[in-house]
Amino acid sequence: MEETPKEQTKKDEVIKQPEMKRIKTRKLGWLFVLLGMVLVGFALGITAKVILSVNSTNTQTGEKVVFFDQLKRLISSPDKQLDGESADRINILLIGIGGEGHDGAYLADTIIMVSIKPSTREVAMLSIPRDLYVDIPGYGARKINNAMAFGHSDQYPGGGETLLSRVVSDVTGQPINYFARIDFTGFKKVIDDLGGIWVNVDTSFADYSYPTEQYGYQTVRFQKGLQKMDGATALKYVRSRHGTNGEGSDFARSKRQQKVLLAVKDQGLSLATLTTPKSIITALDDIGQHNRTNLQLWEILRLAKMAGSLQTDSMITKVLDDSPDNLLKSATTQDGAYILLPKSGNFDAVKLLAKNIFMENLIAKERPRIELQNGSQVAGLAAQISQELGAESFDVINVKNAARRDFTQTVIYDFTGGTKPNSLDRLKNFFNTQIVGNAVPVKIQNGTLNANALKNVANSAVSPDFLVVLGADQASRLTKNI
Repeated sequence: MEETPKEQTKKDEVIKQPEMKRIKTRKLGWLFVLLGMVLVGFALGITAKVILSVNSTNTQTGEKVVFFDQLKRLISSPDKQLDGESADRINILLIGIGGEGHDGAYLADTIIMVSIKPSTREVAMLSIPRDLYVDIPGYGARKINNAMAFGHSDQYPGGGETLLSRVVSDVTGQPINYFARIDFTGFKKVIDDLGGIWVNVDTSFADYSYPTEQYGYQTVRFQKGLQKMDGATALKYVRSRHGTNGEGSDFARSKRQQKVLLAVKDQGLSLATLTTPKSIITALDDIGQHNRTNLQLWEILRLAKMAGSLQTDSMITKVLDDSPDNLLKSATTQDGAYILLPKSGNFDAVKLLAKNIFMENLIAKERPRIELQNGSQVAGLAAQISQELGAESFDVINVKNAARRDFTQTVIYDFTGGTKPNSLDRLKNFFNTQIVGNAVPVKIQNGTLNANALKNVANSAVSPDFLVVLGADQASRLTKNI
């Protein structure tokens, strides 16, 4: 309990030695620093009780970090930046597992990379399907959800979360600065403690093969429209894998997961919740034994302080899946297991998407229309690239072969007069080319764009903003292997 000024004065009178008094004063200073930071955190629903309940972990040793060791670090470096903050991007891996009492308790059921851009306060979410086939260091080619279980059972340094973070980093090309893992029980508790969440179900569906806790099956149904969900209902909504009406895909499932995360955020920051902090304390305290993170106390408080100004209303949400305009394709292993692979044979396009995910809003505002012409001898190149561009908010309105097929380098023709600069910069980065033409045919080494092709483009019913003539320099998109 905090001492009153009068009580502290009486204690000071007892201490006569100057050195002891300096020590006492220094300790009081530490307490005031902590009190100030906790008050900032409390405004966002964080209290000392909650902080003590968070299972913070050292990723090198795998051991839980003692609260007072965290406190010493907080006091000694109060202005220290978060990992990734100096690079203007903080990546946090959110992991959902079944937990004790569930089949495959430590298989990663949900994998979402949340990225924060401190300079603009933007937030982006990239969902990674559990069936993605990847190389897990030390284990070979496996589904990505196995990384969490392998790391847990084999005592990987830092735990299964650290091994999974390493694999996600390999797939996306992004460093994973932090992780936060929660199990099904903790997930249900936090939603129930918040009084439930409001979710707008986009499509009515039924799942006749939803697993029970007794390893059987049951039927779950959801009706289209806005509805309030308790923890158990929300868990079924995000876990369902065999829904009817188009809700049985990984894409639909990942979208539902993102939708529920945003609903939890909205409920947690609602006026009703913030004016009854007991519900926040209870919610976060309840998940103490059901979570694990490598975020330290000072990092949690710094994130909490940052959270108040994040632009979550315009959050960027992306999902990796096997839909026609996305980057993955379905396949089966030799033993018949369902897996997902990158369409191009490697993860280059995924890395490019992850790297430029914060361009999404800027490009979406410009609404760029693209025509792709294959100027190389690589069959199917334009079709493949059109899918990759479609996953990044470009509207590919036409795909065809160029009049000539001997281009060695890719050329971008800009018909916008410079009015869509973000889209142009993104295209140059995407194709790794600085060659930008206009409506006048130009010679590119041994390839020449056909003048009639440009004329036809200009006279089409829906004119493109950019014409991209693909050269042989893009052939590696179809020839590289995983």
